[in-house]
Amino acid sequence: MNRASDRRAVLRDLEPVIERCLQRHLASARTWDPALIVRPEQYWGQRRSSLTETAKAALITTLLTHNNTARDHGVHSSAVGGSWAAWLDEWTGEKRLHAGAIQQYLVATRSVDPIALDRARFQCTTIGIDSSMEGDDLLRSIVHGTVDVMATMVSHRNTAIECADPVASTVLGRIVADQELHVEFHRDVVAAALDIAPSQTLKAITEVVMNFQMPGSGLPGFERSAMLIARDGIYDLRRHLDEVLLPAIRAWKIFERTDFGVGDRNRRILSDFLGDLETQATAFEQVRMRARAHDAEKLRAS
Repeated sequence: MNRASDRRAVLRDLEPVIERCLQRHLASARTWDPALIVRPEQYWGQRRSSLTETAKAALITTLLTHNNTARDHGVHSSAVGGSWAAWLDEWTGEKRLHAGAIQQYLVATRSVDPIALDRARFQCTTIGIDSSMEGDDLLRSIVHGTVDVMATMVSHRNTAIECADPVASTVLGRIVADQELHVEFHRDVVAAALDIAPSQTLKAITEVVMNFQMPGSGLPGFERSAMLIARDGIYDLRRHLDEVLLPAIRAWKIFERTDFGVGDRNRRILSDFLGDLETQATAFEQVRMRARAHDAEKLRAS
């Protein structure tokens, strides 16, 4: 069976679950208007942005990744039909709303050069940010969607704290509320796929977990933004492991199932990889603690 026919077979088997999850999402989703939350006149007396460089980096990275993902989903939905295409269209529309809300906030607070931001968004929509874990492989795409949205939710929650602005908290809170529904959709479809094709789905999960890159990888200036975001605890390896990967794996009962057959090799690979991530996360935390202690000592000495 070639990749295209295999993809159609998986879609056909998952169609009832996708349709059910789509209808649940449509019944639960709330419409909201960013213009009712972000009012530029609130910031007219503000000569410069009050946001930290870390908050700006996190918001801009999120804006551009939302913008790019919406572009990719729009492309992919045209290649398939049925409930999956309908879901991609719905998800695309909500992500465009999120990107627009963040842009309105950044412009209102004078935290960005609007022209430069528009150029960056145009670059994302014309060139895009490729991910080897998305595209034609449906199972990888669904798994990647779960992990990616969970990671973005963690970043949003911590960015809201970093912004220290009730308007930012409201905007990001509304986005996170939408994303909780997005995660529910993807997580449940993956769970259904595990029942339909356990070994094949486990392989997709293992590939995504081992190759996942922080949302925004490939963006201009991403390295600096990622450094700030990790340094200040908005999103780092410890959060990635404890607040994204492990909860998803527990939800799918990866280490409890007994139906993987020959695919069980991927479970062992996944277990070893998670153990390595734990070691790396602990080492990063120790380095950050030493750096903070050093900075505190320098501050006292001055």
